[in-house]
Amino acid sequence: MKKIRVMLVDDNASYRQRMARLLQTQVDLEVVGEAGEGQEAVARARELQPDVILIDFRMTGLDGYTAARAIVKELPQAKVFMLTAFPGALDREKVAHSGLQGLLVKDQPAIEIIEAIRNSVGKLES
Repeated sequence: MKKIRVMLVDDNASYRQRMARLLQTQVDLEVVGEAGEGQEAVARARELQPDVILIDFRMTGLDGYTAARAIVKELPQAKVFMLTAFPGALDREKVAHSGLQGLLVKDQPAIEIIEAIRNSVGKLES
């Protein structure tokens, strides 16, 4: 079985580690890399060519939204989700029209995040 290659981007290393541990428990998911800020995320995405990227909206340096848009432009095959702890701070319509897969809230049930990853790759293979 081909695993879904996931990259995590968040300036909170503790969150990245928790999410990586969670995703690694799934037989069909593989965390292939991490980044702690936007410019690093763009470079790592280019290098790793992940299937799915979860990227935090609010980060130091290059913000997540700008980095995500750069990744989508450079790697249109990658499925990029915006992560946030503050869903009211993001314009969902803006996210939807930016080439991103959607918006995920950090404290939503883990199974919903996992299913969003799986479903996005299903769209890729259709």
